[in-house]
Amino acid sequence: MPTLNDVAKLANVSKMTVSRVINHPEQVTEELRELVHRAMVELDYRPNKVAKALAQNRTLIVKVMILEEMDTTDPYFMNLLIGIASELDKNHYALQLITQDSINKTECDGYIIMGMRENDYEWIKEMPKPVVLFGENDYGVTYVDSDNVGGTVKATNFAIERGYDKITFVGIDV
Repeated sequence: MPTLNDVAKLANVSKMTVSRVINHPEQVTEELRELVHRAMVELDYRPNKVAKALAQNRTLIVKVMILEEMDTTDPYFMNLLIGIASELDKNHYALQLITQDSINKTECDGYIIMGMRENDYEWIKEMPKPVVLFGENDYGVTYVDSDNVGGTVKATNFAIERGYDKITFVGIDV
């Protein structure tokens, strides 16, 4: 496996220059970037994400906590987890499922929490890492959510534009 040193030797530059090209490309000239990138391609060099995370005191782990009952046969949860895992993977992060009672709440870079209830806010605001809630909240905690009303309007308009004259909405009252 080629090293940073191997790339530096082939490109005839210092290891610091290779590091700058990888981590701060705006700090080097276009000519140096091209020279180093050619050496990286020739050697099939890929920066070690784990080493970089270690140097930056990161874990590359996002903990996902599901506070509500989860039915593993429900495709909603499985699709949701697969979507989260896929996006994390694209960014070189791993997903770790945990429970509210997990002892180790620190060895990660952040949390995605689903199913927060009123009484969960107190301990969630004390979490030692960044938190994103899945679902809207009134506590000022960062969240992601889907626009169910907007989605219903779009689906209805789509059906009307296609000439449907009988439209039925089937949903549940939670």
